[in-house]
Amino acid sequence: MPRHASMRAVIAPLVFCAALTLGLFHAAAPARANDDPKAFVDAVAVRAIAIISDDAATPKQREEAFRDLLRETADLDRVAAFALGQYLRTPTPEQLAEYRSLVENFIVKVYVTRLTDYNNEKLEVLSAQMRGDTQAIVKSEIRFPGGRPPVTVDWWLVKSGDGYRIFDINVVGIWLAQEQRSTFSSVIRNSGGNFDALLEHLRAQIDKAEKGDLSGIAKLD
Repeated sequence: MPRHASMRAVIAPLVFCAALTLGLFHAAAPARANDDPKAFVDAVAVRAIAIISDDAATPKQREEAFRDLLRETADLDRVAAFALGQYLRTPTPEQLAEYRSLVENFIVKVYVTRLTDYNNEKLEVLSAQMRGDTQAIVKSEIRFPGGRPPVTVDWWLVKSGDGYRIFDINVVGIWLAQEQRSTFSSVIRNSGGNFDALLEHLRAQIDKAEKGDLSGIAKLD
């Protein structure tokens, strides 16, 4: 897979990685990060790099840390609902609950595995633009050692409660939540509207990731 495609596949989890210990947190105070979209992204990125760089962490520890920050910093309910598109009202309450759980597990299992290949990158937050009173787009770049060209990353944040949450990320021109929406809709449509097909698709992807097989998973090119 081309390097840029690999980076698109891995930046999403960088958003959601957790620090393994309180000592790895960014120096910015949590209150400031909640109030300032740039500080929020900067703090999450530093925490992401911390988990990537901890060679002593087991895969299970990475998964649990990843899951914690995923729940803390992303608006998972909004993302999961958005990814269903026109099929949002298709599932039963039981199917919807399982879908929500599978989406979280999919992110954790697939992307924690990808994270282990990246440990020297640095994310530089450049600017933030407000969209009304409740949304912001934060622009940043992934900087690499050795002078190779940076990769652009835009973060779409929404206010939820007393702070910001991540809704979507644009890596090299592709909004990742929108990409998943297209994939999920195709799975359901190609099965004649059978929502169980999407659940099975997610289970299969998770099972592959657990076995270390990431072929065809989270690949955006």
